[in-house]
Amino acid sequence: MVANNQTAGAEKKVQTTSLLDQVMEQTRFKPENDDYSIAQRGIAEFISEMLKSDSKDTVVNKTLIDEMIVRLDEKISHQVDEILHNEKFQEMESAWRGLKLLVDRTDFRENIKIEVLNVSKEELLDDFEYATDITQSGLYKHVYSANYGQFGGEPVAAIVGNYMFTPSAPDMKLLQYVSSVGAISHAPFISAAGPEFFGLDSYASLSEIKEIKDIFEGPRYAKWRSLRESEDSKYLALTMPRFLSRLPYDPVENPVRTFNYYESIDGKHDNYLWSNVAFLMASKVTDSFAKYRWCPNIIGPQSGGAVDDLPLHLFESFGHLQAKIPTEVLITDRKEFELADEGFIPLTMRKGSDNAAFFSANSVQKPKKFPNTEEGKAAETNYKLGTQLPYMFIVNRLAHYLKVLQREQIGSWKERQDLEREL
Repeated sequence: MVANNQTAGAEKKVQTTSLLDQVMEQTRFKPENDDYSIAQRGIAEFISEMLKSDSKDTVVNKTLIDEMIVRLDEKISHQVDEILHNEKFQEMESAWRGLKLLVDRTDFRENIKIEVLNVSKEELLDDFEYATDITQSGLYKHVYSANYGQFGGEPVAAIVGNYMFTPSAPDMKLLQYVSSVGAISHAPFISAAGPEFFGLDSYASLSEIKEIKDIFEGPRYAKWRSLRESEDSKYLALTMPRFLSRLPYDPVENPVRTFNYYESIDGKHDNYLWSNVAFLMASKVTDSFAKYRWCPNIIGPQSGGAVDDLPLHLFESFGHLQAKIPTEVLITDRKEFELADEGFIPLTMRKGSDNAAFFSANSVQKPKKFPNTEEGKAAETNYKLGTQLPYMFIVNRLAHYLKVLQREQIGSWKERQDLEREL
């Protein structure tokens, strides 16, 4: 009687245990695990796909399972594409990858620090607008009060803004504010100009502009022209275009370890991940300081302005192998000169390679014209040099040093020879 009851109980247990439960029992997942329900749903979907076949001769083997995995990879790839190509997600990934590049290319053993301030362009403008004056703004307190203006503080060499500026009134106002902070702190603000600055939807169309200077003569750029003539604008630097911060995901060229992911670009320029060139300029500044303890060596392919090892995407088009250049657009020598003359810092790609270079580093400030005399020409040259970042960094470094030295020596008696030795 007891034996019969045990047999009946065993049969009942077998009947109530589903195929799904039996499969789950053979896995490493346990009901108390957090990922148990996820794995259970996945296996249920797998079994459901198996049962959809109308053929009675279907054999569950490695080939069938591999085909199902391929279809699953395709579905996941399409979903991941939608996420990666979303504008908001691209902004976030672009910022982090740009910052990572700067960190990776900075030698922190050489007395260099990078501080990260998480603030949007709109929040930064609001902070300035609500402050009674510049000295009450958050950026001023962070850059000047807590560092340059503090005993024992460490002066900030440059402020890098991961922003894309346009000729709009709010952007012009914000540039004016940050230039004032930069002037007081002797720290240039390095950021970027978006394609909208030139009336474009994308920098890929930059070559279609015949004369750069003609763009900025219209009424839309009145605020921009006024900004360029201000004294503090020499502490502003706007880079352009953008650079490719990673290759599209590919099982061979840029694989994902978790699954077989092929990122679909579909030939769309905006499906690539582009980052702010200000990060590359900042990497040149840190590289110059690490090597020379000064920051003027930031321009020229052989003089510190080269940017090496940029991502280069190769793809087939109409049966031929094509390359997507990592700087959005090829900039000719003439176009580079025009852009620099209008107060921008273009990154110029070396054709047929994976490297680029900064050939100039002009600030936003427009050089003044002086009388056509020997003294006037000398003054004009001096003024023009004062609008360029390499020379600005030298002057700023001296200003930082003198400020610290003066503060340390207050109250002491010094002869001329003593001061000369200190300097």
